[in-house]
Order: sequence, then C-alpha cells, then structure tokens
Amino acid sequence: MAAPSFRRVLAALPLLALSMPLHAQDTPVATEGVQQQDVTGWGHPVYDIAPDAAVRFGMLENGLRYAILANDTPKDTASVRLGFDVGWIDERDDELGLAHMLEHMAFNGSRNVPEGEMVKLLERLGLAFGADTNASTGFEDTIYKLDLPRTDEKLVDTALMLMRETASELTIADDAVDRERGIIQSETRARNTFPIRRFKHYFQFVAPQTRYAQRFRADGTDAIIDTAPGQTLRDLYRRFYRPDNAVLVVVGALDPDTVEEKIRSRFSSWSAPSQPRTEIAKGTLDLQRGPDAANFVDPDVQYVVVIDRFAPYAIRRPNVADSEQSRLVALGTAILNRRLQRIANAEDAPIISGRASSSDFFDIQRSAQVQMQAREGEWERALEVGETEWRRAVEHGFTEAELAEQIANFEQRARDAASQQDTRRNRALADGLLGTARRERLFVTPQTGYELFLAHKPQITAAAVSQAFAEHFALSDPLIHVSTKEAIPEARETILTAWRAAAARPVEPPEDASGLAFAYADFGEPGTIAEDGRIEDLGIRTIRFSNNVRLNLKPTDFETGRLRFSIRVGSGLLALPDEAMAEGIFLSSVGALGGLGQHSYDELRQIFAGRRVRYGFAARGTSFGLRNSSTMADIALQMRVSAAYFSDPGLRAEMLTRWQAILPPYIAQLDATPQAVAGAEVARIVANGNPRFGIPSEEELGSVTLDSARAAIAEQFASAPIEIAVVGDFDSDAVIAAVAETFGALPDRAATLESWEEARVARFAESREERVLTHAGSPDQALAMTYWPTSDDDDAQEEATMQLLAIAMRLEMLQRIREELGASYSPGASSRMSDIYRDFGTFSTSVIVAPGEADTVFEVVEEIARDFRTQPIDQDLLDRARTPLLERVALNRRENSWWLSVLDEAQLRGERLDRVRSYEDRVRAVTPDMLQEAARRYLRPEEALRIRVLHESLAPTP
Repeated sequence: MAAPSFRRVLAALPLLALSMPLHAQDTPVATEGVQQQDVTGWGHPVYDIAPDAAVRFGMLENGLRYAILANDTPKDTASVRLGFDVGWIDERDDELGLAHMLEHMAFNGSRNVPEGEMVKLLERLGLAFGADTNASTGFEDTIYKLDLPRTDEKLVDTALMLMRETASELTIADDAVDRERGIIQSETRARNTFPIRRFKHYFQFVAPQTRYAQRFRADGTDAIIDTAPGQTLRDLYRRFYRPDNAVLVVVGALDPDTVEEKIRSRFSSWSAPSQPRTEIAKGTLDLQRGPDAANFVDPDVQYVVVIDRFAPYAIRRPNVADSEQSRLVALGTAILNRRLQRIANAEDAPIISGRASSSDFFDIQRSAQVQMQAREGEWERALEVGETEWRRAVEHGFTEAELAEQIANFEQRARDAASQQDTRRNRALADGLLGTARRERLFVTPQTGYELFLAHKPQITAAAVSQAFAEHFALSDPLIHVSTKEAIPEARETILTAWRAAAARPVEPPEDASGLAFAYADFGEPGTIAEDGRIEDLGIRTIRFSNNVRLNLKPTDFETGRLRFSIRVGSGLLALPDEAMAEGIFLSSVGALGGLGQHSYDELRQIFAGRRVRYGFAARGTSFGLRNSSTMADIALQMRVSAAYFSDPGLRAEMLTRWQAILPPYIAQLDATPQAVAGAEVARIVANGNPRFGIPSEEELGSVTLDSARAAIAEQFASAPIEIAVVGDFDSDAVIAAVAETFGALPDRAATLESWEEARVARFAESREERVLTHAGSPDQALAMTYWPTSDDDDAQEEATMQLLAIAMRLEMLQRIREELGASYSPGASSRMSDIYRDFGTFSTSVIVAPGEADTVFEVVEEIARDFRTQPIDQDLLDRARTPLLERVALNRRENSWWLSVLDEAQLRGERLDRVRSYEDRVRAVTPDMLQEAARRYLRPEEALRIRVLHESLAPTP
C-alpha cells in the first residue's frame, strides 16, 4: 500500500485546515477572552472563526464520526476515506509491524468478500489498484482510500459496503496471514533505503524516549511479521477497529442526504465494544538535554545538517488570535527561508539548499528547525550558515522589504485559493477533512482564510513578525544531527565544537534591499494574427501569428480561476548532438537559476513577489519548454518572463555553481538502490548503447560549461518553432494579446519542425545475454527485469493493444508473484512504443525481489508470457484491465492537465489529434485474440533480454 508520510513530523501542520500555509505554526497566545460559540458535529469547539458550512458533520450512536461534502471536481467523481486512530505507536511489543500487516489484510477476505476478490471486484467496476484503491499506515493512523470514477448508485453502494467490511468483517484467516508475510517483507525490503535509515537514526536521536522513535522500524519487527499468529492480528483488529475510533469521509458529486442515509443504514449495526480505549503514554523529549549532537553515516547520503530546538507543547485553539500568531511566525519563517535560498543560489555557496520550519512534534512538544544540505564534505560551513542565519533572525529580526515580499506571496496564495475554491478537488478535500478529525481543528473555506488574512494585514509589521518569530525560535538548546558519507571523528564533540564556534561569532543586521523593476517591458511591435481557426470537435482554437509563433486555446470550467499553460520551443534533446546530452540534463536541472541577461534568479523572485510566475525552462525529449499553471491576473506577466528566458537567457555563474554542488550527491546515489542503478544504466543497455538513453557519465556531466550550454540552445532559441497552449478559465482576447506582445513580437520563427532523422535512429540490444548490474544499497534487495523489443507507435491500434497487454501482464504478475508466491510487493509491467525513435519500442516487466528469488520471478514472467502466447487471455482479465483504463480516459477528458498535453502540439503535430479522437474506440476494440496475437509477435522467449541488479557483494566473479 502507499508509503507512509513523515511530512507532519519534519514540516509544519496547519492550525486551520486548508486556510493556512502548510508551514504556519505558532507560539500560542492567551485566549481567555475568546468565548466558545458553538461546536461542530464532531464536537470540535467553534470560537470566532466559522467552519465550512457546506460540510455535514455527524456522529452515529455507536460513535462513528462522518463528514459529507458535495463537490464536483473532477466532475461526476467522489472520494471515500475511512480512517482509524491506530498506527505504529499503538502496537504492543509482540505486535511490532502488525498495524501495517493488518492494513494489508483488509484486501484479503471478509465475511462477504472472499479472499482475492476485493481488488478484482473494484477493477471490474473501473478502479485501478494503487491509483484508485489504496491504504496507508503511519505513526498514529491507518487510512483506507477509494477514489470513485463515477457516482452511480451501484458503485457508491459497493464502496460503502467495502468500507463496512473493512470496519468489522475481516476474516484474517491464518492461511491468508501466512501468505501475506512475504509481501510485507518485500515491501520492507523495497523501502530499506538510506533516507529511511537516516530518518530512523534522526528520530532516535531527537526523541529516544518517545514511542514514535521506539516503534519506527523497531528491531524485531521482521521476526514478528514472520511468526505472529493470526490470532494476534485478530486481537489487534478487535481492539482498534471500532466505531468510536473511526472516521468516514465522503466527498464528491453526491447528494448529502442520500449519502447520510446510506451511512446510517450500513454502519449503525457496527457495535462499539463496552470497554473504552486505553490511551498510551507517548513519551516526551528532554528539554534540558541540549546542546547535543549525533552523526549519521552512509556512503550514499547527502551532507545534511539539522538543528532542532524544542519547547513545551501548548494547545492552539481555532480562533482569530491564535491564527494571527501563527501567521506572524509563518511570515518570519518564510523570510528566513528566502535568506537561506539566496545563500544557496550565490556563487561558491556552502549549501545546496536550506529551510526553516516551525511545527509541533506531534502533540508532545513545539519545535523549530533549520535544515541545510551542504556541498559535499562541507557540513561545518553549512552548520555555520544555519546557526548564523537563525541567530541573525532572532537577534535582529526582519526588514520591511523582506516582509513586504512575503506578505505579497502570502496574499497571492490566499487570494488564488479563494478564487479557486469552487473547484477544489475531491481527493484533497477528503484528505483535508480526515486530517481535522484527530485534534480539534476546524475545516474552513479558502475564502474564510483569505478574509482572515485581509483583516490581519493592516496590523502586520516587521516588529510584530520579528517578535513572534524570536519567541518561537528561541527555544531550548539545539539538538544537531549531521549526515555524512564518512564518519566524523569524535562526532558529538566535533559537531558541538563547530556549533559553539559559530554561535560565538557576532552577526550583523540584514541589509535592506528594494526598488528593483523588471527590465523586459518591450519586446517590439506586437505580432499580428496570420491564421485563426478552430478544431470544432475538440473545442480548440488555433492561432498562428505573423512570425509563425502558434497559440492553441481551450476554455474549460474544470478549475475556476485557474489556467494551465505550456510553452514549447524547438525540438529539445532531439536537436542536440549525441555528445550534448549532459548539457540537456544541466539545463533541465538548474535552468531557472540561470536567470536572465538583466536579472539574477533571486532578483526575479524579489521583483515578482505576490505574482504567480514560473521561471526557467526544461530540455525535454522533443522540445525546450515550460508547463505550469497561472491565473488571468498573472498570465501576461508569465508570458513576459518566459519570452525573456527564451530570448535573453542569463545562464549566469551561479547556475554552474549550483550544478557543481548537486552533481556529487546525485552521482553518489546512482548506485544506492537497484532502482537507481536501473534508472541510470538500463535504458542505454536496452538501446544498444545509444548515448541518448540513460544518464551520461560522471565525466560528461562534470564537464558541462556555461559556454557549452549556451551553444546547445542558441540556434533553437533563436529561430525554432514556438507553440503555446492555454487551457482552463481565461479570457481568450487577453491571452492572445499577452502572447502577441511577447512571443508574437519576437523575430520570425521556422514554420515547421525539423525532422532530425539521424537522431531518431535507435535499435534494441543486439545481444540477448543476461546482464548483471550491481548496486551498493541493502544486500537483501534485487531487481529482476525482462525486456522485449517492439516497435514505434505508428500503428495507433497496436499501441492501444500493447498498453492493455501490459496492464494484463501486471495483473497476472500481482496474482502469481505477489499473492501466490509472496515474492514482491509491487511488480510492474509497461509498454513503451516510441513516438521519437523509428521502429523502436519496448515491453518490459520489473520486480523488486530478494536476491534468491530472482530466478523464480524470471520463470514466472516467462510462464505468463507463454500463457499469453498460447491461448487467448481470459475475458475477465481483459475486462479488469480495460475498465479502469476507460474510466481513467473518461476522467482525463475532464482534466485540464490532460487537455494541455493534447493542445501543446496541436498545430505542429496536428496529425496526432486523431489518436485523441479514437482512443476509447481502439481500447474497446481489443479482443483476447488480439492480445494473444500481440504476445505471439513480441513476447517471444528468444527475444527476451533479462537484466538482474544485485548487491555488489553478490556479483558473479568475472
């Protein structure tokens, strides 16, 4: 199921759900004068801030809390969440890891749904496992998730039935438990990565006496998962899966009265145990412990310095006074983050990135943190930066110019959220509502959040922000956690000595800087429209300006107050010579930081504070460009900024400095896991050594210069075709004018794309001899991959057939490798038929396994391929592959992001629009016989290339 999220531990939590910035946490203020006025349907107190009146909160007699919200984005869909207040910290010593295992058992049989049938049932109804059907377990929560592609009564009833089965009807049969053990261990192996190991070490350092540290990947967990009797899981289930410990949320295109009646009818019979739930002691942090330090060592880890300070926990109430205090601290935190960003973006910067946050350590302590990623080996300089900038902020506060920039940014985000509140997405709303259940937070509308900001804005001063920030960040002595590739000698004393030296140095007040103006106001005579047409059946307006710049427009009502845009210039990596692939990665990685000829990246950030503007560009396979979202208020400015990036790119020295800083940790991680090795090396192996595939060598990446990068883009930026697409809620005339005044005013562009035929040559690996690659991560991880050559995507029907074949392959792999063998958590299959390289495509499978199980997995994959070749695929399997795909296509047609991918080349590659028109028909046309014929044609055993990735200690002797 989904990987657990640790964001709430290291980042901040909102005081008011969906109204405050994520990092807005605070020092509480006195609230004695604020009287409670009401309570929500969940019993949460209401003071002087109104909760979202559209949400129907309720509670059944058995204690089950529920929330229902009518919402229609995406159109005609819904999201259902069932959350339980149980996680890792609730496990007893003999139950370590079993909360997660219990989550898995929800998919393995209940009183009314036989084992193995739940996922198949949902697939037949159009829900894809993983994408629409999932669950997660964390420190304190277990959450079950269904995202419904339709809201017909049958599907809604089925979703609620399955949630009711999960609530109290799971069978948790002993044989099913035994079969699930291997899957859990496979998932654990797949996640045994250095970030997880680092997180565990960090947690045990800062909070050793808490259950959060004691229960996260605790020693002995694997042994318990391997041996725990089914009865132990059944006892855990009965103890915590109880109605007074659960919350059900339904959001979507549904009538709340109807949904409420369905909930009452189905869940009222769920009996609550007579005994109350026993609360556990979570532990505390020792506030007198610091200063203290620890060193985490791993050959793949980035050099990271984390400085934490803690204070006693205090309850924050959902009222105006506390929300305003939160906002002041959040503004100060944002200013400190901007200071750290400027340092990171400077030439010869000692840090790659830096970030401060103010949060709660769950509900145990308040915390304030500064985290820096250092350049390779420079942890001491990074520590100095973190300590110095924290102290500069606490001792000297912030300037009016710094505050003005962040007030503008905060107001823009709040304003945009309010303007777009009528098309908030079901998933986010459902997750947000569930997130308010544990503690007494209010669910408020973005409009309410915006009004609270506007009411507070006149009282926000640099002095007030400085004081609030200093009070929150001046907490206990620091706990300093440093991650390095090699052990620091006498780590604790060495780190503390470095910190004391930095703390002893005086800091100067910040410099005040303001008054910059954007230098690119005039691009020349606005372009005139040479052609203005329509593609009626797709609702697309196509415009060509006199300089051959093209613009495609599609207004929709899918996202109120929001538009999405794409800018495509030239042919991207296809236009670069083989030896310039490193320059392409360089431009994609740090392109924005190059700034403009007249402005650095940091100057742009200052100039456009409070405006929704995206900087830079990326080098993609067939274009240089930018994709993002904006609003009508900012789209004209976005076009000015982007036109400047493509006509006068800065490619400044700080861009190269950042590249040289991020390259060593990036290279170091290329062998950190089997997946990383595969990502770096397999594509080039499969493509017979073609340098356009995979990752260039370390030497090539390190030899990039600003001059070589400029040479790589010069011709394309000067004259190659430009195509711009805009989708969403916008004024067509205003968008046309914005493009005409910027891109339309540039010198003439080529009318058509070059073919680049020589660059389009690729062929599958000539040798089918198995390849063995090695990684330096966990020894118990291996990767078994099988590739077959196919063709390009010229035959649209064949492409759809092969896509369905890949989905069917994955479903069979899930059944045989995951469910029957318990050998892998999430086996995958894919078909990639190239639209770039002639006659080139691949069909592949990929399975993370224990090293000793790789041969078995290869055999099962070949067995499935042989079955697909020798007989028509079962009709039920085809339906379970096809139905979710068709539902996904139907949903895509109600999404601006999907339409943007349709529009972005609607003129320069307009012939591909027929694929959009015919896609569903092609998918529906696929028969079992067609899948068998495709398997016969492509999945031949003599064509298969096996690639095995093992730990370096297990590599065969040459």
